[in-house]
Amino acid sequence: MGVWGRGLLQSDDDYEIANDLSEMCQCKLLYPTIADDREGTIKKLNEGLVSQKFDKILSSDFQPRSRHHRRERVAIIFGMLAMELGVIIENRHLLALQVLRPFLPTVEQQLQLVTAIEEYKNNGIPWETGSKNFADTQKYKARGKSPFDLGDEFWFSGLGHSNDEHPAEAMVSKVCFGCGANDVELQKCNQCKMVRYCSKECQRTDWPIHKTVCEARESTRVCPVPSPEVMAAYQQLMCE
Repeated sequence: MGVWGRGLLQSDDDYEIANDLSEMCQCKLLYPTIADDREGTIKKLNEGLVSQKFDKILSSDFQPRSRHHRRERVAIIFGMLAMELGVIIENRHLLALQVLRPFLPTVEQQLQLVTAIEEYKNNGIPWETGSKNFADTQKYKARGKSPFDLGDEFWFSGLGHSNDEHPAEAMVSKVCFGCGANDVELQKCNQCKMVRYCSKECQRTDWPIHKTVCEARESTRVCPVPSPEVMAAYQQLMCE
């Protein structure tokens, strides 16, 4: 499979990291089902295991099981898997994940990480990552565009959303990528049209990081989202 999308958890490497983390925690972390004892996994992580493993992964002497995996990537994938399960994460570990943004190689991955850290409720409600898995990506690409799907590797905006809330339509940052402000008017980067800033100063400060992933685009990626009333029926149709 290799790499099937530009988002998080869309490569064989990320799945390999997820499997390594599952072995480290002795429970399945990637899309666990009831048969995999999903509730038992969540309980185990919430009883101190998630903090213990975060401390281990973030320590300077941590060595990933596969040499080609970077410690920073392992920490990010662990954080996303924990959020997808609704596990309670200490604030110090969320802050540590925020600092790791420069280690992500695409603007889509950076947007997904920043959005998750900003909007994850950290109260037991799972986070829905905006990335489709390999099977869904292939299926929807074969189907092509539909009223509420662009036929690519992302669900709706691709940013992700809390399980109890409606997804967004536009793949654009909801906070300033320089300072994290979200209560002011934000302006989009003229080139990528995905990352936003509250001021020219913040944009200049962030440019050394952003320039490594900034690519020219004609417009912002926008995918219409059905109303809550239509969403359930639409999801049922797409599963057929």
